[in-house]
Amino acid sequence: MKWRRLIGATLMILGGAAVVAMAVLAAVVIANFVEWENGADALSTVTTVTLPPALGGAALMLVGRIVYGAWIERSPVLNALALAIQIAGAVVALGLGAMLIFLAITGITADDQTAAAALGIGTAAGVALIFIGVGIKGGRGRRYLD
Repeated sequence: MKWRRLIGATLMILGGAAVVAMAVLAAVVIANFVEWENGADALSTVTTVTLPPALGGAALMLVGRIVYGAWIERSPVLNALALAIQIAGAVVALGLGAMLIFLAITGITADDQTAAAALGIGTAAGVALIFIGVGIKGGRGRRYLD
């Protein structure tokens, strides 16, 4: 058994789980507990709470990938990493996009402009994560060495 590969894969899985968990936690908290009167403060609080563990998870994924090695030959691992990033981006984009649509339907007032801008930027960041995940996918099929 290659311990290096096992440790690297474990670190990548734990890091990916942390990133996805923080994205889901942020979406759930924002969807259920944020009131429009204090939307900007609540979004900054949710970001302050969930961003450091998510960045730590991303760093853990990177460390796991470095430990795992075999950057080109191991496209299934790269595809799993890409899938985790796509899931996190989809959760963020759907949650914040739904809130933005709800805010637009109810009417955006002068007090809601900051919250609307934050929701728009968050939705765009979620979509960007989806595209980043698609862009880092490994090759299609197996790669055979000559």
